[in-house]
Amino acid sequence: MTMVATRLGEARQYGARLPEIEERLALLAEASRVLADASLEPPAVMERLCGLVVPLLGSACALRLLSEDGLWLRTVASAAAVPEARVRLQAVFSQRVRADEGVAAEVLDTGLAQGVEAVLVLPLRARGRALGTLTVWREAPEPASFDSAEQLLLQELADRAALALDVARAYASERQARQAAEVAAGRLARLQHVTAELSEALTAARVAEVVLEQGLAVADAKAGALWGVAPDAMSASLLRCAGCTPDAAERLKRMSLEEDSPVARVLRESRPVWLTAEDALSGAERPANSSACLPLVVDGRALGALVFTFGLPHGFDDDERAFLQLVAHHAAQALARARLLEREQRARAALREAHGTLEAIIQASPTAIMLLDPDGTVRLWNPAAERMLGWTAEEVLGKVLPAVPPEHWEAFRHGLERATRGTVLDGAPLAARRRDGGAVQVAMWTGRVHPASGPPQCLSVMVDITERQRGEAAQRFLAEAGGVLAGSLEEEETLERVAHLAVPQYAEACGVFLEDESGGVRCVATAGVEDGDVPPPGLAVVSRVIQSGRPESRSGLSEGDPSYARAGGTCAYLCVPLRVRGHTLGALTFVTSKGAYDAQDLALAQELARRAALALDNASLYRDARQAIRLREEFLSIASHELKTPISALQLQVQSLLAGLNRSGAAFDPERLKRGLERVDRQVKRQTLLVNDLLDVSRLSAGKLELVLEPLEMGALVREVAERFEQEYARSGTPLELVLAPEVLGQWDRLRLDQVFTNLFSNALKYGRGNPVHVSLEVEANRARLRVKDSGIGIAKEHLPRLFHRFERAVSERNYGGFGLGLWIARQIVEAMGGHIEVESVLGEGSTFIVELPRG
Repeated sequence: MTMVATRLGEARQYGARLPEIEERLALLAEASRVLADASLEPPAVMERLCGLVVPLLGSACALRLLSEDGLWLRTVASAAAVPEARVRLQAVFSQRVRADEGVAAEVLDTGLAQGVEAVLVLPLRARGRALGTLTVWREAPEPASFDSAEQLLLQELADRAALALDVARAYASERQARQAAEVAAGRLARLQHVTAELSEALTAARVAEVVLEQGLAVADAKAGALWGVAPDAMSASLLRCAGCTPDAAERLKRMSLEEDSPVARVLRESRPVWLTAEDALSGAERPANSSACLPLVVDGRALGALVFTFGLPHGFDDDERAFLQLVAHHAAQALARARLLEREQRARAALREAHGTLEAIIQASPTAIMLLDPDGTVRLWNPAAERMLGWTAEEVLGKVLPAVPPEHWEAFRHGLERATRGTVLDGAPLAARRRDGGAVQVAMWTGRVHPASGPPQCLSVMVDITERQRGEAAQRFLAEAGGVLAGSLEEEETLERVAHLAVPQYAEACGVFLEDESGGVRCVATAGVEDGDVPPPGLAVVSRVIQSGRPESRSGLSEGDPSYARAGGTCAYLCVPLRVRGHTLGALTFVTSKGAYDAQDLALAQELARRAALALDNASLYRDARQAIRLREEFLSIASHELKTPISALQLQVQSLLAGLNRSGAAFDPERLKRGLERVDRQVKRQTLLVNDLLDVSRLSAGKLELVLEPLEMGALVREVAERFEQEYARSGTPLELVLAPEVLGQWDRLRLDQVFTNLFSNALKYGRGNPVHVSLEVEANRARLRVKDSGIGIAKEHLPRLFHRFERAVSERNYGGFGLGLWIARQIVEAMGGHIEVESVLGEGSTFIVELPRG
């Protein structure tokens, strides 16, 4: 009965609490429905859950979740029964709570609910892991503590909330993973597209273009820029900029790596810089909240920098950072590849240019260049070799060098073997042969060449030294000729030496021709011809060369030439003038039958002629110097005699007069005194004339002869001079006959003309041997002509050309006095007045002096 009564009591008690139990079951059902609503986000679900707890189980409720680091509890949902309670608890709800302190730490560690007065803290756990806490507060008039049923119900709600939260988190993680996978797949696809584009970029500019055009879309960036490091690694230049204003692009065009900027820091340190609150591209269209500055690194060296800026704040999670760095890596690889390709292209272009230049040098080289195998097979043959030796490239390539004569082949092959062993053959002489069979003297330089594949070869450079040897022979010949010509100062010997210099080395016959005072040409020396023969080309050609001062040459003389038969009809000649000090002395001729003379032969002949002319001129100057010395000695002897004779006679005469005066005193015979004084006067006049002649020589030599022209009747002057000589002519018994034309008027210097006439009258008296002297004066047109003719001793023909020279005389000074200056002075005076003086004479028959002067 007791048990029945007990059970009946429990039934009545359960029946009394049945409404409360049903309410709580309904709460659990509602909670299950709310927690199972997939359309709600976890924060909204937690808020609904807190709303179910209040006010049924408490006055206020707060749901806190652990932070990712497990150190903090953060309120994610709360509820209060009345607004006043929310206000009071707001401070508590908004605070973060330490998860490792107080009741919260004990609840999380033990997994058991803890009650403190009117507060119950329950753990949120799922799969053995603490997720947070559920805290419930009660305020009066509600009971201050929670009974077991309430705690059990709240724990059930907490467990269901934890399970729902864990499921929601798992779902969110799965969705996030799926979204990340989708993002990664999209990024991978875009990265593959960028990589494909970069693989086709061949220049740094194209790489920058692809990276920015594709990279902005891939990174979802607002703007971007790419810099390349300069070769000096001290600065970087902007390769491309996208999304920047022109002013900003200009400012960013070049930067120093020493700058304090994110990009410079990235380039210096080769590490990325992530800017979440700073714009790395100063001057972008709109300031960006974040930027990614990525180094373009290859083999540990920064080649450049890539910058992306974003219009919205960016956190740059690990995946995004890894992706952007992967983009930068591909860009760096592409940039390095482009730069390598550019260097390779430049190197190839330089190599092609070098090859082209080398080929052009080989083709344009004036020296023969050939590449030979050790056995002498020709592998390279340039145009100069073809010109020098005659064979074309097609004729010699792949064949043994045909230019080496058989007798020299062994020595040549031995030289090639030495060259392949590393010996350089410097200018080895070789008597080569041409395709036409002719010989050519060459110097050959040979060295070893290592081709890319195959055995060593020989590079040979060949120079034609035929002309050089000719030049050296010519220099030796000229040096020898100079020594020969300098060996004598005798004119005749020098002429003979000049004629024999070039025979037989450069000519078979040679002739020396000189121009005489009359303008004629005479052969003065020959070599290689019979005595008396004039060598080709003859006097006509020689005269033409002397007159023009220009050389002449010819090949192939005519049959009419005397040398034609001897020369076999192929005779050639050179005729060059002998010029010295601007004057042509004569000509030098060369004749040969060995072939035509060329320009080098002409140059040699001209140089020989120049040296020969100089030698002849030296010989002439030496002859003139000796003659001048002889004349000086003769002049000094004559002058001392001529000056002493009148002084001695004058002294004797004066002494005789003084002695007579001393003996006779005042009775001295006046007639004798007169005759003595007249003799003194004649000696004084003779002395005066001699001194005047010397003074005239001095004036004429210094070019100081001055003429005073005045109207003059020449006949009167001739009569005046004749009257002065009348007594002397009468004393010597020499008749003087004058035949003078009337009124011979003109403009002349009276004093100087008197001097000329006086000299002619005096010579006629001196050398006329007392025979009659005829003087005639005639007029012809505008000229006056005076003739003074004597029948005296005359002048030998060989003396006539030098009769009017200074200190010259045609007779011995022992028999006839004077300095030998009178006729030279007369000639200078006559020529100064525009006339001329000449002489006609036959030895033993007399002489005629003719003076012709213009009247104007």
